[in-house]
Amino acid sequence: MTSRRWIRTAAVAGGVVAYLALGAAPASAHVEIAGAQPNGDGSTTLTFAYDHSCDDSPTTELVVALPEGVTATGTVEPDGWSAALSGDRVTFTGPGLGTAEVGVTARITAQAGDTLHFPVLQRCADGNSLDWIDRTADSDYPAPRLIATNAVLENPPEATAAPPAASGGGASPEGAGTTLGQALTVVVVFVAVAAGAGFVLARRTA
Repeated sequence: MTSRRWIRTAAVAGGVVAYLALGAAPASAHVEIAGAQPNGDGSTTLTFAYDHSCDDSPTTELVVALPEGVTATGTVEPDGWSAALSGDRVTFTGPGLGTAEVGVTARITAQAGDTLHFPVLQRCADGNSLDWIDRTADSDYPAPRLIATNAVLENPPEATAAPPAASGGGASPEGAGTTLGQALTVVVVFVAVAAGAGFVLARRTA
């Protein structure tokens, strides 16, 4: 992942909630956004996945911090787990799982190309934790990130409609007004004709 290509999908606008590191040991894999599925109603379901826990101790809780511009409207959790929304945090808890996926359905307001960061706190059954909070992609503990596209935005910009093509070999469509270029052409032709007529008349009277 690069810092500004895997999500311009990690700073939806820029505010990130920071967590204090709890002294977790370096890990060999990360919590990542495994999918971003638009739902057709302006919302998008983000899937967060992890493929390891704290050494041999399974994960019992994930706390996902939402950046500015992202508002959670629902959750998807593993069987036996529950989820709670509180401000800009979504907390998933349940029986220990070595690997799992959780989902957050949200409305995203950002610019296409923005990178949105989602800091995650991963707690394990033995009391240890891993804090995925860094905004640098090559960190040992990078925060999950998403590069926003129009597909995942709540209100993507509307496409600009192309003007209707002129018909009849460049003639104005029926009912269309005269363009400025056409009016200037008429004036130039009129002035040229008038000047030529004046020159001829002057020679005849000389």
